[in-house]
Amino acid sequence: MSDYQPNPACRCGRCRTRGLMWPAVLVTLGLLFLLGNLSDFPFQRTWPILLIVVGVIKVVRYAMPESGHVNPGQAQPSDAGRYTPAEAVQRTLPAEAERAEAEAVRNEAREPQPDGTVAPSAPMAAEDKVSEENHEVRNG
Repeated sequence: MSDYQPNPACRCGRCRTRGLMWPAVLVTLGLLFLLGNLSDFPFQRTWPILLIVVGVIKVVRYAMPESGHVNPGQAQPSDAGRYTPAEAVQRTLPAEAERAEAEAVRNEAREPQPDGTVAPSAPMAAEDKVSEENHEVRNG
């Protein structure tokens, strides 16, 4: 027997099916009473169906896998079972590469120019370059 403890925050199949019992019992009771009122089968003859439904729900619950189960008080992994370790690495590499590239561009833009000035952090638009050249021509 495993040390399974139900946890409402867990996403394993067994914990997700935990809340099926009472809705199934209530629906079955309602259907049995409706059947008793609309037909010749009174509730006294059909109540064993309720036991069958409870048994089926219990069998389904215990047949569900516990893979990815987190007992109460344990840290829940964010992507447990969602990706293999290789897929997780592949998913993080592009984001890290983009961040590193953006940082390199920012650092390159901040490097001092040969004339001692610091380049602007964003590339200048063509209009800004033209207006700067015009300003230099006017001021001579």
